[in-house]
Amino acid sequence: MHETASDRPPCEAERGLVIAAFLGTQAIGNFIMYHLVAASIARAVPGGRLVVIYRDDRPYKGFINMLNPYVTTTLKANADSNFVIPLDWFDGETDVSGRPFGEEWYEQGFHKPDILLTPSMLDIGKCLWPAPRFRIPSDIVPTLTEALIRRGVDKDRWFASVHMREAGYKWRPGSDPPRNVDPETYLPMIADIIQKQGGQVVRLGDPAMTPLPEMDGLIDLSWDGDSFPEQAFAISRARYFIGTDSGPTQLAGAFKTPAASTNALGLGLWNGGDTILFKKYIGPGGNPIERRHLIEILPMLGNSRPLETIIIDNTPKELRDVAARMYGATTDCPGWREDREDDGIYDPPGTVNLPIEWKDHADIVNLTF
Repeated sequence: MHETASDRPPCEAERGLVIAAFLGTQAIGNFIMYHLVAASIARAVPGGRLVVIYRDDRPYKGFINMLNPYVTTTLKANADSNFVIPLDWFDGETDVSGRPFGEEWYEQGFHKPDILLTPSMLDIGKCLWPAPRFRIPSDIVPTLTEALIRRGVDKDRWFASVHMREAGYKWRPGSDPPRNVDPETYLPMIADIIQKQGGQVVRLGDPAMTPLPEMDGLIDLSWDGDSFPEQAFAISRARYFIGTDSGPTQLAGAFKTPAASTNALGLGLWNGGDTILFKKYIGPGGNPIERRHLIEILPMLGNSRPLETIIIDNTPKELRDVAARMYGATTDCPGWREDREDDGIYDPPGTVNLPIEWKDHADIVNLTF
């Protein structure tokens, strides 16, 4: 006999679609983008419930899980980077020992998801556009607000958040040197933001970074290795964000804070109006690769590099120009950025088609190059 929804107990018939997503990555930027893709799928079906399975191998992951408003519950997996989630965990059986499920999981049906998303399905190009948005949980906003004020951020003045990737990050020492920059080249830009634009600058990062000269209006959070919640909050409340090819840039994109990716090797942003300033690629023969050609090969940029090229950093003048552009584009934010409860206009289709189609977001959103 075929069982219909009306034949089942109301609690089961009325529960929404269960989407289980294994966010099998370590890098902060990828972890954020995986979150957004999974959230976009849960959002597409009203009542969809998102279950996030993740390796608890980085201190920031638990906090990032809190920023995704579409997450229903989370499950910590083995922190070993070689651990691959056993698909048979989700075969719907309830009497198998050794599975890390509590009673709630079985009661809510999380052990038998309707959709199981693997890491290969969570590339940002498979996001169901427009991308969802992270939010700081309202119950911790007062605490984080006070924390930034104690650090020296003036509540009555706007600020910009900046991040310059360097070598030496505890979790990825020496990884991908072409993505690193010399923070001194950003000092004229920082001075412009404070002295010409009248703002403050909150510098983000980790304790391995080069200390910056003391400057009135510059608040450096990088020295405190436990300040990730405050740094994330600063990104969410900044008038604008300027970063490099690194995870904080993706976090700005997730909050939909107006952002610029400088010294970029790939895209790293996906919201309309955001700005990309590439590093200069000098191809074989000594000729620069034109921007239009860089955009054509964007899918291979990022962690891949065109062969036989020389990569040159942005100049201090170019960085100052980016800050001037961001200032002019954000005149609607004269103070700390305000939170929005909504995620913009979105009409959920009510269905999810598999396989999820990959789309180049450079063709979907209006980025500024």
